[in-house]
Amino acid sequence: MAPDHEPHLLNLRSVVRSNLQYQHYWTDLTLLDTLADIHSNDDGDNAQLENLPWPMIYGRPPDQLYDPEHAASNASGTNPKPTPELEYVLPVHLDEKFTLRKWAAVFDALPKPCEDADSKKRIVVAVVSGDSTVVYYIMHDGIVKPRQN
Repeated sequence: MAPDHEPHLLNLRSVVRSNLQYQHYWTDLTLLDTLADIHSNDDGDNAQLENLPWPMIYGRPPDQLYDPEHAASNASGTNPKPTPELEYVLPVHLDEKFTLRKWAAVFDALPKPCEDADSKKRIVVAVVSGDSTVVYYIMHDGIVKPRQN
């Protein structure tokens, strides 16, 4: 099934993919267009073929992104550095307006993290400006305990 995403969204994803790969050294980058792309790693054969609300990227950063649970245990600096986990990246343009309904649609399309029953879904939001500058934010689905300084 060919993706039905608008060309400007696919272009944004291309800019972000290049930025992740060549500026930030992410690996294992996969372009996601449908729910089947996300669930292809699952054991289920009934992967849905409907489009994701926005085209996304799935990949591994060179270092573990901030995780409040691991940050507290690593504050002393004695614990070894955790292996980076695969992350979902949502490319958006700076001028895009997102409603709570749109955010909910994006998070609802993602599988629940299986490591921990209490862990929350999260995505890396890649905000692209008109000059192709990319700024990254981590967004969680739900309330996450803030970082302690």
